[in-house]
Amino acid sequence: EAERWRGRHLEVLVSLSALLRRRAGEESGRASGGGGDDDARRTRLLGEIGEAVQLVGEAIGALGGGTAVGPGRRSAEMEQYEAALAIKTDAHGCGGTGSTDGGTDGTPHESVADALFLMGRHHQRSRSYRSAQRCYDRALRTYRAVLGHECIPVSSVLHDIGVMYHGRGDHGAARKCLGRSLSMRIALLGSDDLSVADGHCWVGKIERERGEYRRARECFLEAHRIKVGRLGKGHVGTAEVLQNVGVVCDDLGWHSESLSCYRDALLIRMANNTDPSDLDGSADVCESLECIANVYRARGEADRALQFFGQCLRRRRRVVSDPASTRSHVTSLLQTYEDVILLTKSQAKLRSDDGAASDARVGPLLVEMGTLYDQRLGKQSRALVHYQKGLQVFQRTKDYGQIGSALCLIGSVHVRRGDGDKALKCYRDSLVMRRLSSGGNGETPEIAETLHSIGNCEAKDGRFEDCLESYNSALEMKRKVFGDVDHVSIAKTEHCIGLALLQLGQYDEALTSFDSSLKARRSQLGQDHLDVAFSLHSIGRIYLHQGNEDEATTCLIESMRIKKLRLPENHVSLAETQHLLGSLYTKKDRHSDSIPMLKSALVAYKSCRDCEVIKSDVLDLLGAAYARIGETGHAILSYEHSLKIKKAIVGREDVACANVLMEIGRLKSAKEDIDGALIAFKEVKRIHKLTYSKNHLKNAELLILVGLIQERLNNEDMALRCFAEALRIRRKLLDSNHRDVAHALVHAGRLFQANGDHFKSYTFLNEAIGIFKNLDETDTDQCADAYRELGRSQLFNGDSESALVSLEKCLDLREGIHGCDSEKWAEIAYDVGIAKFDSGHYDDAADLLEQYVRLQNTFDKADAVGLSNALLHLGKLSVKRRDPDDGLKFFEEALSLRRDLEDNEMAVSEVLFEIGMVRDSKKQYQESLACYEESLALRQSATGEDEETADTISRIGELRRMKGQFDVAMENLSSAIEMYKRTVGESHLSVASTYHSLGYVYDAKDDQKMAMKCHRDGLSVRKILLGGNHVKIASSLDDVAGVYQKQQDHEKALKCLREALRIRKLNLGNDDMEIGKTLFGMGIIFAAIDDNGKAMECYLASIEITAADGTNPKLQAQTLHQIGCVYAARCNYREALKNWRTCLSKYRESGLSDDNYMVACTLGNIEMAESALFSPA
Repeated sequence: EAERWRGRHLEVLVSLSALLRRRAGEESGRASGGGGDDDARRTRLLGEIGEAVQLVGEAIGALGGGTAVGPGRRSAEMEQYEAALAIKTDAHGCGGTGSTDGGTDGTPHESVADALFLMGRHHQRSRSYRSAQRCYDRALRTYRAVLGHECIPVSSVLHDIGVMYHGRGDHGAARKCLGRSLSMRIALLGSDDLSVADGHCWVGKIERERGEYRRARECFLEAHRIKVGRLGKGHVGTAEVLQNVGVVCDDLGWHSESLSCYRDALLIRMANNTDPSDLDGSADVCESLECIANVYRARGEADRALQFFGQCLRRRRRVVSDPASTRSHVTSLLQTYEDVILLTKSQAKLRSDDGAASDARVGPLLVEMGTLYDQRLGKQSRALVHYQKGLQVFQRTKDYGQIGSALCLIGSVHVRRGDGDKALKCYRDSLVMRRLSSGGNGETPEIAETLHSIGNCEAKDGRFEDCLESYNSALEMKRKVFGDVDHVSIAKTEHCIGLALLQLGQYDEALTSFDSSLKARRSQLGQDHLDVAFSLHSIGRIYLHQGNEDEATTCLIESMRIKKLRLPENHVSLAETQHLLGSLYTKKDRHSDSIPMLKSALVAYKSCRDCEVIKSDVLDLLGAAYARIGETGHAILSYEHSLKIKKAIVGREDVACANVLMEIGRLKSAKEDIDGALIAFKEVKRIHKLTYSKNHLKNAELLILVGLIQERLNNEDMALRCFAEALRIRRKLLDSNHRDVAHALVHAGRLFQANGDHFKSYTFLNEAIGIFKNLDETDTDQCADAYRELGRSQLFNGDSESALVSLEKCLDLREGIHGCDSEKWAEIAYDVGIAKFDSGHYDDAADLLEQYVRLQNTFDKADAVGLSNALLHLGKLSVKRRDPDDGLKFFEEALSLRRDLEDNEMAVSEVLFEIGMVRDSKKQYQESLACYEESLALRQSATGEDEETADTISRIGELRRMKGQFDVAMENLSSAIEMYKRTVGESHLSVASTYHSLGYVYDAKDDQKMAMKCHRDGLSVRKILLGGNHVKIASSLDDVAGVYQKQQDHEKALKCLREALRIRKLNLGNDDMEIGKTLFGMGIIFAAIDDNGKAMECYLASIEITAADGTNPKLQAQTLHQIGCVYAARCNYREALKNWRTCLSKYRESGLSDDNYMVACTLGNIEMAESALFSPA
């Protein structure tokens, strides 16, 4: 708690310093040098900030922040002093002249020297004497320049320099500096100032070390006089000087005087040492007691000496038992033990007794010393020496109980040194001794504890059945000794029984032991004791083995909370819980939680020499976690570090290295480092070859990974061989319904599909899905992938209905696994959307593709190819829905995406063609033509000749025809026909359509012969492909009839139209608009041959259809116009006028203006009929 308090306050001080330094930086950045009040204000403000930063440094030093961390690093305290020096130099310096001591006018400044003085003190404390000397020298020059040679700051610097020389062992230089400082202080402050007393003390120390004991005594006596006068006789400072006087008197052999001084010092120190937590005060009391004891020893009064050594020993034990005690306190206690033991032994020799009494006292002291070396100083060899010496003493006295205790302590040292055999022997010998000492009562807490320790040794040796026997014996004895109550010792043994059962896989029994131990520990030790944390950690492990991840998480989190309260942040036990919890979070895909846990554990394990294997495991977990969140670079680094550790521990040929290399290869493959992946897999293959036979599952796994890489390199034959061999191995070694067999089938099926063998692809994928169904694993990604590939194979086989079923099944699975906002779901939604489009399910296609586009726009990295294709199809759907403007928006967006792709000629050409079609339909012929021509140029640069290129040329020809550019149109259409013949053959519907377009051109050029030829060629191709009863045959007959009509061959024209009418009625029924159009055309021809009766029949039949349909008012108007003409030919102008007026209304309803030639013609006819009906005879 104190350490956390200190840490928080250090953070506050460092933050405060940062604010002050930032403010100083802002002030320094402002223009200066103009003189006047601004410069004075700036100098004053920077000086105050420098002083404040310096005070922060002193406060950090007082909190213990003066120690540098790591070689070559500055401490937080020194950073503040350096910052203060820089700020003060900026305030008072020469502005770039190189001086760090000068004022604004080039003179030194006292505040700069203050900072240098503090820096010197810090360097001195850190034993950086050269750096300290430089700082002191600069401070001294500055003080002398500013304040003169005789001043208190100069005296202080000289004093510290003298102390520094003393620390370096240069007593001559130290005496010189301290003497000058003392003289200066006496002259400036008088002979009774406390600082003068301090100076006398330091001079006295140096004189004593030089052997000038009398001079030293005089210095200490003078210091004592001053301190008594200033502080009083009862002050601890006075006692310290008396202690020094006593030491010098000892040096002179004046034991009576020294004893008097020590006693006076002891009385003062004891009077002031009333606070048990004042460890330094207690240590001072012990110092005085020890000095008194040594005086008595020197005077030959051994009993009195032992009396005072005993008091000192008891006090020092209390000091060392305090958690705040330091190594120096322990060292002092050990020295007191040595003194007591030595004096006790010498007394025994003088008395010439058998030594039994001294042994009874010396033996336990030796054991206590061993415990201090072992537990407080970590010096196990020294501990063993003292334990063994104690053991020898106990063996002489035949104290079996003490022999047993000493053997247990020796055993515990061997355990920590990793020598389990020696430890076990010690514990077993201890068990024998303790049973002997029990006087027939073989059930004592000590015997039970020894049995427990034997169990620990057996557990460390992996003999878990044996250790269980020992633990159970210990537990049974403890329950008899302590009763059936919650006892900490019983809880400890139950916990160890649980650990042994855990190793044996007996999880339920282990959980029972851990629960019982946890209950006792919480009852006896409280909720936040470390032992409670250990129990919770172990229970968490059990739950993890049992698959109860939620309970495991709860226990481990609580264990970690307690350990954070009780242990340093890099403690190995805390790391173990973080390691386990991190692995659990990784398993649950909670990587934002697992990665910090694992990193913290790794930092702690790095400081532990025996944790290399565990570090490797943590690095593997980190690699897996990073891989799952897409941090491939970090994942590879983690695995590579793990590989380095494994190679050092188990050798480069070990399977563990192969497993890590396998993961590295996977990740490098995902990172597109194909060469790196193949190198890793090659090394895996080498290790596998040394370790496994050819038909090993690990080889199958490697083959799958290599096959995937070969597939990406388009080495499909090699990839298929890899997958096929992996499948063979898995079929040989695994059950036919094993999931790994299914995975290999999916990979192989996908490659067969890529090679065009869709039957094998279908067979393999269908078998894989059957396995997933048998395993009840249809709700997995692997099964979903199999359905997807199966759907694709079914599409290639032309079974679009089954394909849709398979693809929709994949879509449902991925929605259940990943949700409908995931990339996985979007991927298959696209596939299903395209399949729906191709099969004519336009509404479903639009819904899925719109969702795909929405999701792609939310992903961090959109699939530009898939997105542009989805937009293209959405555009086509809009056009089909007669919403060309919406379609155009989709096409333009798709075009923008595709222009940014590499090798994009064909993709851009495709979209441009669709945009051209939309512009064409909107009669924006110029824009349409530009799109077609750009599309054509791109296609020809990428592929040369193909059907789509011919389509584009054909559309360009059509546009040229509509624009009246007949020669160019004829050239385009003829070129398109020739390209169609070269690419798709003469008998193709596109050839037929283009023939008809070319016929329209010839017709426009009034070349009826060539027009007829083209239309007849188009009709012939269509008849070959479609038979005689297709509606497109009717369209061709319309075109042929049109040419006959122009040639005035009305009979042939009527014959063609009658055949067209038959075909249309056969396919479309009697009421279709196309029937109405055909009847209208026949009426025109009948009228031309003056068969007005049949013409009227055709017109009336046509008007009945068009009026009922209502979608073509223009055709309806034309028919009414012709009916009017028939009535006029019969001189029935009233009926003619009626029809013409209705015709005019329909024209205007269809959007035609009065200046349109058809409207104008009708208006003329109306005028003529009105004239005939209403003009005077």
